[in-house]
Amino acid sequence: MQDLRSLMDHIAAVWVCDPNRYPELAGMNNDQRRNFLVKHSLLHISKTGGKIASVCENFDHEGVPNIQSTEALQEGAVKMFVNALKLAEEVGLSADDLIAQSPNFVK
Repeated sequence: MQDLRSLMDHIAAVWVCDPNRYPELAGMNNDQRRNFLVKHSLLHISKTGGKIASVCENFDHEGVPNIQSTEALQEGAVKMFVNALKLAEEVGLSADDLIAQSPNFVK
């Protein structure tokens, strides 16, 4: 993948959100579906945040990071990024929207 748009398209193609994968979606209207998927993405983001926090909390006891903790943090960062892109898709943000709006939040 060479760009953000391609990555978002790939994520959407792999993580298909339909009633076959999430039976709860059957019979939901568009607002209910969006709310379910946003919540589900938030759960994934929280889960990843917890894994990152666990690695960081171990630093308080063990001191210096080791190779395994560094790899775990890197994996967590990538998963957080991917989950954030999935959330962006679910709330109607394109790759171009993300790029255009990001500078507004980096101050």
